[in-house]
Amino acid sequence: MRRALARALSTTLSEVIGSVPAVPRPKISNEPRVPTAVRLPESVHRRLHEAAAEREVSANRLVVNAVSRYLDTLPPVEDVAPGVGS
Repeated sequence: MRRALARALSTTLSEVIGSVPAVPRPKISNEPRVPTAVRLPESVHRRLHEAAAEREVSANRLVVNAVSRYLDTLPPVEDVAPGVGS
């Protein structure tokens, strides 16, 4: 009896989920994207996903925004390491 109920619920949920059209993710940029692997400590990974869930955005979006902002604040390499990059 329980198996039949579980199977019926599973089938019903699959039908409902299958009938909902996919909503495309909003684009962050029109630029082509390049997949990149980053190794994060487990605690940072957990915090990243918690922050993304709280804000209802993807972890990818948080990372793209954070890296972009960080790069915007970097001083020119000549100011940090004179003679490098010249």
